Amino acid sequence: MLQKIKYIFERYWHLIFILFCLIIIICTGVSEYNSHVNYEQAQKEISSGNLTKRELHKNGILVLCYHRVSQSNKNFSTRLALDLSNNEQLHEYTVTKNQLKNQIKFFQKNHVRIISIQKAIQLIKSNKKLTHKYVVFTFDDVDRTILDNVDPLFKEMGDLPYTVFIVTGNTGRYDNGTELATWKELKKIIHNSNVTLGVHTNNMHYLSNNKPVLLYKKNYNKFVRDYKKSEKVIKKHTGKTSPYFAYPYGAGTPREQRYLAKHGMYTFSLQNGIIVSGQDLSQPLPRTMIDPKSWKNVVVKWVKY
Repeated sequence: MLQKIKYIFERYWHLIFILFCLIIIICTGVSEYNSHVNYEQAQKEISSGNLTKRELHKNGILVLCYHRVSQSNKNFSTRLALDLSNNEQLHEYTVTKNQLKNQIKFFQKNHVRIISIQKAIQLIKSNKKLTHKYVVFTFDDVDRTILDNVDPLFKEMGDLPYTVFIVTGNTGRYDNGTELATWKELKKIIHNSNVTLGVHTNNMHYLSNNKPVLLYKKNYNKFVRDYKKSEKVIKKHTGKTSPYFAYPYGAGTPREQRYLAKHGMYTFSLQNGIIVSGQDLSQPLPRTMIDPKSWKNVVVKWVKY
């Protein structure tokens, strides 16, 4: 029997080798595909669902989350970046400058007040019933398109307030088709009176086994060190720290939240919801990730209800 096996192996070793390589390639492909599907699913769970009928009736504050704002989808560099990148967030959550401008006009036309994140916190703390609808613009990660497209647009439309949530340890990096702004570039906008700086961790904006690293209980001590590092980095570059924290992928553990609340941080998730006066500031405030679906099913419905 062993002689037979030896004979087959010696005679057909090259075919066996090719078959073995094909099996490895197929298994790797299946694994990568499953990872891709899981990643897409994780992204689609962000800001999932619609507002309840009760929320649609409410005056209150809707916090909006954006990422990349391109000059135009027809722009060659934009199309090239999208074609070459496997970053699903870049594909799904990129809006054009013109789309963003039309969204701002939509709010202005419908008498929705665009306010700063500081004003939103003041309204929550006031414990007075809100008699208007308000929106807060926030931008995560802060790539070059925020400087090139968002800042000029917000100045053009009346120095509108907005907040940038920065991954303090990733500034200046090229990441999956998007070029993050350097501190030198960031300083051109974050000292403006209409711009507020927020924290998006120092270097914990990534997935581990298709799960945000902040959701692993074992990473708590690492998270504390990362948060302290982010404070030091911000203070080094701006002379002050920030009380605003946005969870990467929209969530962390209850222990992390207690730590941030104890340190006076106002935190933000990525779940849909209308914020009202008196809302519990020791818990993450809802934030809506803007894509065509959420714009239509959440934002427009709330504004026009």
